[in-house]
Amino acid sequence: MIALSTARAATPAFFAEAAAASSLADGAAPVTLTHHLQTIQSYGARQHYSRNETIFNQGDEAGHVYRIVDGTVRLCRHRPDGRRYVVDFLLPGDVIGFVESPDQPVSAEAVTEVSLVAFPRACFDRLARDSAEARKQLLCHMSESLLSAQQHLFVLGCQKATERVASFLLRLAERLDVMSGERMDLFMSRQDIADHLGLTIETISRSITALRSGGLILIPNAHQIIIRDLVALRTLAAEG
Repeated sequence: MIALSTARAATPAFFAEAAAASSLADGAAPVTLTHHLQTIQSYGARQHYSRNETIFNQGDEAGHVYRIVDGTVRLCRHRPDGRRYVVDFLLPGDVIGFVESPDQPVSAEAVTEVSLVAFPRACFDRLARDSAEARKQLLCHMSESLLSAQQHLFVLGCQKATERVASFLLRLAERLDVMSGERMDLFMSRQDIADHLGLTIETISRSITALRSGGLILIPNAHQIIIRDLVALRTLAAEG
């Protein structure tokens, strides 16, 4: 890991500045979590990770919160026997490490080259305590993460293999804002997708082939997919 800059100390002046910046002016647009992170940007440390490099391990102290600037990150849990479960994939703008626990419940690994900003956890705790708007946005972030986890449990528990892959592609397309006919980059490997969906890599390959044969997707190369029929893909995912 290469640190690109040094974080500023979380001084009392910092907290006053951040809280003031988080307040809403009359008639201003709603403040988002991204805005709050921008207000404390100068207090974070810019870091860079190479492909497959570990950002933090499961069980490490949860002393920092990270905002992804560029690249894709996978969150994983590893069993003692070597088996792996990919909890989720995070993209630019996503936040890692904001957990109500002294230790990290998962490991975070760089799927691609990753740039992120690491903020001291104390910054978030104090900002949430001093700013009602910041607290609201952080709660919304946690709520969205919970809803996403519940949806993924439904996918794992109720859907067949091809339906799981369809749901995965739909969610990724939504997060990347990709429409029908547009190319969608698959930064993660087939094994990553398999470990996320509870399937084997062979089943992932067969499911993708089935979606292509059915005219729902096109595969220009191993790392890109084009959703040809978004409505049909949603119908298939809803059948699970």
